[in-house]
Amino acid sequence: MTQDTQTNRHQLGQLIGANKRDHFYELHYVTGEVARLYILGNGIFRYFLDPQKEFNEDHSHLVDLSKFNNQFFTKSRPRATSDSLIIQTGNYQLILGQKSATITIFDETLHRTRMVQLSPLEIGPGQTTEILKQNKNEFYFGGGLQNGSFSHKGNHIEIKRDQITGDGGVLSQVPFFWSNAGFGEFRNTLEPGEYDFGSVQKDATIITHTSGVFDNFYLIGNSPSDILAKYYALTGTPLMPPKYALDLGYVGNFYSTLWQPSEAKERNATMFEDGNYYTRTTDSNLASAKASLNGEEEYQFSARAMIDRYQKLHFPLGWMIPNFQIQAVDPDALAGFSEYANTHGVETGLWSDEVLTDLPKNTSFIATKQTNAKALNQDIDLLKAALNRRRPLIFTDNGLTGSQAQSALIFGDAGGNWESIGTQVAGFLGANLSGEPLTSGSVDGTIGGGNAQISIRDFEWKAFTPFLFTIDDQGKFSKTPFAYNSKMTRINRAYLNLRNQLKNYLYALIYQAQLGAPIMRALFIEFPHEQVNYTEQVKHEFMLGPNLLISPITNGREDGAGNSRKDNLYLPNHRTMWIDLFTGEKYLGGRVYNKLSYPIWHLPAFVRGGTILDLGKRDYVLYPQGKSQMTFYDDNGYNDFTHNHSETKITSNLESSKLTITIDPTQGDFSGMEDEMPTNLNIMCDSYPDRLTVKINDQEVKMQEYGTVDTFAHAKEGFFYNTNYSWMPEFDQYREAKQVALQIKLAKRDITDSKIEITIQNFNYGNQVLVHSITDSVLRAPKQAIIDPEKITAHSINVSWPKVTDKVQIELNGILYDGIDGESFTFHELTPNTRYILRIRNVAGNKVSEWSEPFGAITKRAAMDYALHDVTVTSNYEAASDHPLSYLTDLKLASEWQTKERFSTEKPLQLTFNFRQAEKLSRMTFIPRNVDHEGDPIEVGLEISKDGQNFAPYGDRYTWKADSKNKVIGLRDVTAKTIRLTVYKSSGSIVAGKEVIFFRQKDK
Repeated sequence: MTQDTQTNRHQLGQLIGANKRDHFYELHYVTGEVARLYILGNGIFRYFLDPQKEFNEDHSHLVDLSKFNNQFFTKSRPRATSDSLIIQTGNYQLILGQKSATITIFDETLHRTRMVQLSPLEIGPGQTTEILKQNKNEFYFGGGLQNGSFSHKGNHIEIKRDQITGDGGVLSQVPFFWSNAGFGEFRNTLEPGEYDFGSVQKDATIITHTSGVFDNFYLIGNSPSDILAKYYALTGTPLMPPKYALDLGYVGNFYSTLWQPSEAKERNATMFEDGNYYTRTTDSNLASAKASLNGEEEYQFSARAMIDRYQKLHFPLGWMIPNFQIQAVDPDALAGFSEYANTHGVETGLWSDEVLTDLPKNTSFIATKQTNAKALNQDIDLLKAALNRRRPLIFTDNGLTGSQAQSALIFGDAGGNWESIGTQVAGFLGANLSGEPLTSGSVDGTIGGGNAQISIRDFEWKAFTPFLFTIDDQGKFSKTPFAYNSKMTRINRAYLNLRNQLKNYLYALIYQAQLGAPIMRALFIEFPHEQVNYTEQVKHEFMLGPNLLISPITNGREDGAGNSRKDNLYLPNHRTMWIDLFTGEKYLGGRVYNKLSYPIWHLPAFVRGGTILDLGKRDYVLYPQGKSQMTFYDDNGYNDFTHNHSETKITSNLESSKLTITIDPTQGDFSGMEDEMPTNLNIMCDSYPDRLTVKINDQEVKMQEYGTVDTFAHAKEGFFYNTNYSWMPEFDQYREAKQVALQIKLAKRDITDSKIEITIQNFNYGNQVLVHSITDSVLRAPKQAIIDPEKITAHSINVSWPKVTDKVQIELNGILYDGIDGESFTFHELTPNTRYILRIRNVAGNKVSEWSEPFGAITKRAAMDYALHDVTVTSNYEAASDHPLSYLTDLKLASEWQTKERFSTEKPLQLTFNFRQAEKLSRMTFIPRNVDHEGDPIEVGLEISKDGQNFAPYGDRYTWKADSKNKVIGLRDVTAKTIRLTVYKSSGSIVAGKEVIFFRQKDK
């Protein structure tokens, strides 16, 4: 036992006694602590240690234990050995060490440990720490929405809410993590925490919370969905939103937004119905018009006019929030607007940052900043009373354990930058793996923006997320999907139409999320046997359910034709065929594709072989490969889903050249359900099949073949071999190649009493793609491949080789990279300070040479490895409450510090930076804000102190431009304990910045 007598911090002592009480095992330790061990379910255990021995069940309000009975505890069997207490429960052994008071969970079915504590708990007055054994191939997930990250092995995360929406920010406080070893832990506390998954010690996971009580749930599961389902058993299943929530949404401020006349040449100008251009302004002296709900001011600036505008431009809204960030509203005016919106098919919501006591009439949902269960349940009760059994919906912009049961998480980042796309993809994956599947972000953020390419790329991939919406009126630029030119508007409209076609598929995923299946899935969820899928290497792509892989464009790199350049696109599983959703081009999985080009309309989106999609009203599209199945769910959109929905299961099985499709009778019902419906199947294929057989309830149905599109369109039943097929006609204007499909129509029948079986012989789809490369001895392996040491960076390696064939393949740390031509290639997005082993081979058609001898290189250390941590800063100016001074040195480029006071040249601003010890420095970097440059320092001075008391000027004053470039001051060979930065002039009325980073000298 170790003990710190000054802080009373110590390790848990030896286990000296145990008793089986009515509902728990009572454990006694030599250091005086008493703990309770509960067995709540099959693979759900609770260890509760309270140093005060109060065992207050209301200390967090995060778990409802009334849902669990005592049967698993009663059936458990304890036995003692010479060194431990072993509690047998089902197939699990809970092994509690005696001399070293550690816990091990052993799975008898798999005959291996699931979880092992490396050392006893460390207990202090305001902190408890658990240290777990970390295995080499063990990966960790969870912790809530950790922006920019989903896989935490080797990293450190914080369990808190900091309201930072960009990279490194944490929007939801979820003290829950899990491992691919098959266990999860949920800490029952509202206190913040820090989880270290191997950055301090590679073989240890260190879990710390600022709470003296250790109340922890251990969850054992054979799959991610199993672990998440058990987490939901404790904290609540995710809400099932009404169907309208999947439609296009708009969030705006029609209370305080002001408009001033402008000209077309202004980048942020918007043309209104009167033919004139206007821009938003915060200066009432410049304003010529004010927004309103119902046109009380000028109609074209009203919320009603916005609904009209969306409809006129063929972007029908499903929901709208008209008072974003405005608390005081006129309930009668809002009720009148809601009535108008409802007549146009738009549900309206009320934004509030307070606990509501009543709702304006016709309000359908609530957007709130509240996340605690009591406040959310109060809002739900208000909605239920107002909606007359319709399904309630609450949106929040931050999360807390359990809030997934009452609300969905939506938020807006700063727009107009590429970084936010990749950050949000990874963050959404992490949220899904943390029990928050209903998570989405606004298109092009809130403030910032103005870049049409970024805006449209953001709209494209977010069409494949749970909610598609914009947050308007928060900055200078409009965020509507028609804010740019007609070309961009058409592309956005095409993606909205595609989303509507996929709504049934998305709805099925939202239902499955209640059972533990993520909606936006990390690749390992579907492909668990490939280690790369567990890593940050694939954090910028995701599976939407089991069938669609989306890899958003995350940077502005272009090819010679001005199309987006895509490298590092990984398609999993060498036995899986992937089909480009828009062109039908087929790819073999199990490799990384490079040098791909995507015009602005084309999102890298791929359909997995075996996919079954429901386009609505039993109109199915199938991409046959192997055996697959999908269950689709339907309801009337608003009633209680659990007891009022239907399920339709479809199975596809392609074996050799025989394809069998089965549609089972629809199960369940709901108010308004259609029992008599036709069925359409569109089966993608490569050639004309034969011997089509259709059976309904084992009775064969005679099928007539039609020879033209027109005759088939008028037929009630029959089939058509279509060589010019498209189920996304809105994209036909952008592409030449059409796809081939066998289309089958079946007349109206009772879908609840009809089992449909379809058999097709001589069926071919993707056979040539699934043929693997042949090694040709005539092709010689490349020799003299070179890595240029001058071009090695922290994130890239350049490889060159003598050209023999037009293309080569390169294996990088065991992963195959394809689509490489020319005589050189640069690998981007690599991990700093990492050894990479490469092999290269020549490619000619489907033939390949032998691999070259291995060669390799180590990437350089990242610049941030040399950044000073824990730098404290003080200022003679007060900071804005939502942009505190601590943001200036938190090493998170997404946070921003701003002064609250107006800046005056008569009072220069002083920032004093203190280091933990005297440091030998190399440079200081000031990173300006990127939303605008109305607060950039433009004249500064620097002073150095070695002791923190006495300062000496460092050089003359520096003049900086107000732009996006980082400002660097060289400090080579300077040793300092404290540095003072003085701002003499600013480009605006405040001073602001994202970060000040000090770098120590590199080791020689």
